[in-house]
Amino acid sequence: MLLALTVPIFYTSVGVLLGLVVLLLLAKSLLGIVVIGELEVGVVAKKFARTSLGAGRLIALEGEAGLQADTLAPGWHFFLWPWQYAVTKEPMTVVPQGEIGLVVANGGSPIPPSHMLGRVIGCDDYQDARAFLTGGGEKGRQLGILTSGTYRINTALFTVITRRNAEAMGMSPNELTIYRVVPDAVGIVTTLDGIPIEPGEIAGPVIPEHDNFQDAQRF
Repeated sequence: MLLALTVPIFYTSVGVLLGLVVLLLLAKSLLGIVVIGELEVGVVAKKFARTSLGAGRLIALEGEAGLQADTLAPGWHFFLWPWQYAVTKEPMTVVPQGEIGLVVANGGSPIPPSHMLGRVIGCDDYQDARAFLTGGGEKGRQLGILTSGTYRINTALFTVITRRNAEAMGMSPNELTIYRVVPDAVGIVTTLDGIPIEPGEIAGPVIPEHDNFQDAQRF
């Protein structure tokens, strides 16, 4: 008698669990639920829309079809139906202690011919792609750098170079470490961008308030 009661209860429990799983899957599909982990950033691509990106543009700012400027923070997000959106979960960008991260923008305005690096734009350390683009951010290598820390970067717009991927980007990992000048020594700085040195001079003039060449834009 006990066995006869146990078997129906077991199958009933399994049926309830399977029903809950199916219900959750249906809810995820119908509500367009996307869950972003604590150490992730969600990069969104809109598969179709009434408007398309203009020529030369990589990132959508007004809901056009294509890669979107705004990313998804950790948590639950709704109405991102898979038939309309593709969400890529990227790991957060980490710059370890003692290193710097160089930034390359894959979109934006052209850098003026007289410069090699894109000017600094207030965009929360490149975590706000929308602010970068609407503020006149320039495509290419950036004057601004990332110091040690963890960042939520839209990897569709920005490529961050650290020691981890330096060689793949054609750089030496040692170029991404913080420079240290030992006691009783001096550091001689050569700049690769800026106003040409006056004819007859062998060194550029002293520029104030650039924090020992750590603030490239002020320099």
